[in-house]
Amino acid sequence: MAYRTQRKKIAEALVNKFKEIDGNHPFNSNVFNNADSHLVFLDEIQQYPKVCVVAGDEIRQYQPGGFKWRFLTVTIRAYVEDANDPQEVLSLLLEDLERVIDDNDILVYDDTVSPHLQATSLTIGSISTDEGVISPLGIGEMNVTVRY
Repeated sequence: MAYRTQRKKIAEALVNKFKEIDGNHPFNSNVFNNADSHLVFLDEIQQYPKVCVVAGDEIRQYQPGGFKWRFLTVTIRAYVEDANDPQEVLSLLLEDLERVIDDNDILVYDDTVSPHLQATSLTIGSISTDEGVISPLGIGEMNVTVRY
């Protein structure tokens, strides 16, 4: 196997999974394909909720026999808008994002090769929000470690 980073493919695979959040059971939110694999500024957002997946730092863990584990930090930023309770709307969206991450622990990020390239685990390291300081908007951030 050629050893090269898969940062972009992993971010795009997560985006495709998040686009499936359609408001129907078991989801609370409706992302409706409004997810990107790059950061977007607040003034660029046309429709809420908005989800951005950004690949960050990557580290290696060297194993015997020339095997390497890769650990990619992915930041997921969620934007919502609600006149009544943006923090509640944000909490529901973060819950949906967590559900997708939990359900896709073995994330296929490249199905063009055989066998398909896939991550072996997705681990949420932290979840934070703006705590209501920019109401009626809400911003949440989730840091995920992808091992592949």
